[in-house]
Amino acid sequence: MLGIFGLIAVALCVVFLVVLTVKVWMNKTYSGTKKVFLSLAVLLLMIVIVYGLFFFILVDSDQASYYTNGGKHFEDIDNEIILENAKEAGYQIQGPFYVNIRAQDSTGIYPDDLTELEQDLGNEYILKFSTYYYNADTIMEIMFIDEDETTITFFKYSRPDPYFSPFKVEHLPDDGWIIDRMVAVFGFDEQTARIHLQEMKAEIENENRPKMEVSRPVAPSALYADLQEMSTSSEFSLSYGEGNTALMFYEDESLAGKINCVVPNHRIVHETDEATYTVKVDKLGGVDLYVELAPGERIPEETYTAGFKTMFKNIGLPETAVDEYEFTYSSSAW
Repeated sequence: MLGIFGLIAVALCVVFLVVLTVKVWMNKTYSGTKKVFLSLAVLLLMIVIVYGLFFFILVDSDQASYYTNGGKHFEDIDNEIILENAKEAGYQIQGPFYVNIRAQDSTGIYPDDLTELEQDLGNEYILKFSTYYYNADTIMEIMFIDEDETTITFFKYSRPDPYFSPFKVEHLPDDGWIIDRMVAVFGFDEQTARIHLQEMKAEIENENRPKMEVSRPVAPSALYADLQEMSTSSEFSLSYGEGNTALMFYEDESLAGKINCVVPNHRIVHETDEATYTVKVDKLGGVDLYVELAPGERIPEETYTAGFKTMFKNIGLPETAVDEYEFTYSSSAW
């Protein structure tokens, strides 16, 4: 709340100071030097106000926390029943979130033609990106920005200092392999795919930028079919509370590709006098935990584990599972 009212206050102060500056320069009795001096004074005051408010917002939003080093996955739990139990227990239910943001703020696409994924993920998941493995060393990543914007990037792990050294054309997979993927995923004809590839090669030569931007909808079912054809088996990775999962495609024992998705998660929140307890539950059975306190404060481990055990009991999760989580303390969010 301080942040909202503070921003309003700063906006009003800025307007007032701008008006004051205008009046200073319109005053014909002031010399040019005096006007410059007063204008600089007003500018300095504006800077002090803005930085002061920023400081107070940081202090107001700061918090200490206990967080896990990774959530847990529970088999055969019913997400809807857990949320209903939480509601009956009087806990706050926040969400749905996709990782930590609302659906409208998340990048990605909502496919409507992938019944194979809907069987496992439901119909509310978002496709985030897909990765093709040319081999264990070289990958092609397709990032779904929105329905009509996609980026394709390449990475080669074995080149010297791979995260910082220049990417060169010779680090790319074979032209034919790249073109086949683009034809399959975007429905391009071979000539159009080749034009995109040549444009990216020019970018690599000029700016070491192994990336192309495609303003064309992806065909998720075609992407799935292409990866399915390249592989001999597939399986989903486990989720751990935030809703991240990937359908992994294997050619024998080697990873051929993956489709990364996010399903919704909800936060079950219980506030006490000393802390705020949050159980984050995603639709696939992932559960993560964290505790929020005033900056610098601590509470005993037995206190917050007992708090979570009570919540687990009330929402229908096994209380003993709380003991399997490992927590890390942070005295401040900053």
